[in-house]
Amino acid sequence: MPSDRSSPPCPHRRAGRLAAALVLAVLLATPGAGAQTLAGNRFNFNFSNPGARSLGFGGAFAALADDATAAFANPAGLVQLTRPEVSVEWRLWDRAPVFLAGGRIDGEATGIGLDVHDGFLVGRDGSEAFGPSFASVVVPRGRWCFAVYGHRLARFELSSESQGFFFDDDGFTGRSPALRERVDLDVVSAGLAAAWRMNDRLRFGLGVVYSDVSLGIATAAFFPDLTTSDGVFEEIPLTPDRLGSVEEAAIDGRDWTVQAGALWSVSDRVTAGLVYRQGAESEGPVRATALFGDETVIFPGTATFAVPDVVGLGLAYRSANGVVTVAGELDRVGYDGLLRTRLEGVDIAEREYQDAWEYHLGAEYALLRLRPILAFRLGGWVEANGDDIVEDRFTHLAAGLGIAADSFQIDLGADFSDEVDTLSLSVIYSF
Repeated sequence: MPSDRSSPPCPHRRAGRLAAALVLAVLLATPGAGAQTLAGNRFNFNFSNPGARSLGFGGAFAALADDATAAFANPAGLVQLTRPEVSVEWRLWDRAPVFLAGGRIDGEATGIGLDVHDGFLVGRDGSEAFGPSFASVVVPRGRWCFAVYGHRLARFELSSESQGFFFDDDGFTGRSPALRERVDLDVVSAGLAAAWRMNDRLRFGLGVVYSDVSLGIATAAFFPDLTTSDGVFEEIPLTPDRLGSVEEAAIDGRDWTVQAGALWSVSDRVTAGLVYRQGAESEGPVRATALFGDETVIFPGTATFAVPDVVGLGLAYRSANGVVTVAGELDRVGYDGLLRTRLEGVDIAEREYQDAWEYHLGAEYALLRLRPILAFRLGGWVEANGDDIVEDRFTHLAAGLGIAADSFQIDLGADFSDEVDTLSLSVIYSF
């Protein structure tokens, strides 16, 4: 029988085989991870250091770390502070993340029904969040300095719908289920940090962090009508009669982690910083439900979500008169093992997440003769992630403005990218 992709023969015989394959594909996909492969959802972490000043530098702050936000950015920098400080930051996030909404996994489009596009189709969701994102109290004591802080590392919501993806199947056209998914991620932490000045050149810092990690994922799969020859190409209504499976994960837990940093004054003008931040892990129940007509089959399990570890290396330069400051930072973000799932005690094969590199660069020009001092900042950073299906490189542009007096400092910062715009206001009071 000749192969004709546009009109598959024996639709009733193929319908059962394809429907069973689709159900198994959805059930064996890790919640969130499988959806990342098909629906294109990505957990959004912005590892730029807290504080509007750091934001204006494009997040390049590990080698500076000269204000209260050093408690997170690089605890070794805390010993640069000579007076107690209180710091508070508010942030506004305007997100428009991209997700995969349809198209083709492989092969060429047939031109029938929805199968008219080679490659993936993307959609875009929108959400906003506003609130306090960082607060700290810093107390110097001679060669030591201590800090307590709170930080919101992630606040991310995404709702997406996909019409499924066409693919070649032994000369015929196959199609994955349509998906409706919601992801809700929140990571809030509180930390204690201490720094010690070994000598005029070397400082070291150490911190312990208590994190509350909450991740909810709900994915519903809707199957095409495979009882007719053209059903595979038609729009799939996201209605109860087409519902084939549901996956739900509710991860909510707390974890203790550590962070460490070092700061080295290479010369009077150049400093180098090294920082390590361990990511928290949290576990929760997963339930995968398959619907076969009037029969319902439930697969219980557990899922573990691991906030990525971060290793950063920074370098900063200050001009002789202190007017110009330039800083750079290179971060390695450990996404490997981000989400792991077990169903009925069996490890489920999942998407392999790859670690990402972040490149940060920023500069400041300060009008030191003014009182209070006025500073202008420009920066940017790039996340290179070859694991992302939609885009493998995300570019951010940043700018900032700062006013510093004897006892207070007010900073404004902004970070712009295709997927998220961030506005920040920081206030630091010294006493």
